[in-house]
Amino acid sequence: MAEQTTRRLQVFNSGANQFAVFTDEVMTITDWREPAVLPHAPAAILGVVNIQGRMLTVLDLLQLLEQPRSQDPSHILALRGDEQLALAIDGSRETIEHKFESAAEANGKLISGVINYDGDEISILDVRELFATAIQGRERRRRRF
Repeated sequence: MAEQTTRRLQVFNSGANQFAVFTDEVMTITDWREPAVLPHAPAAILGVVNIQGRMLTVLDLLQLLEQPRSQDPSHILALRGDEQLALAIDGSRETIEHKFESAAEANGKLISGVINYDGDEISILDVRELFATAIQGRERRRRRF
């Protein structure tokens, strides 16, 4: 029998959907500020913003999931990690605790699972897949000497 581990999740809204990331992956949630646009970036990359002294690339989660956006985002969820990413979101909710099977492995998809919490369906994001999904096969520019 697999061992269960309790993990904390930060729940947030994007469009009509509810999503969550593990709280240890969240740097902060801040009010929306317009990102500086990056030329020739894929549509899901909205631009870059400075949050807590770090330049973060802001991704439109709904665009990554190929879902329509009916309103402008109101917040930015800044993520920890070397890729320096943030998500454009419509609002944050509470943090929750959920029990996971410790043997669960990543399946290489942006949504690693779905949980039901108080009657709500919450999709859990695999933040390790965000950058790869955003560039959709595009290769980073390499410096040529």
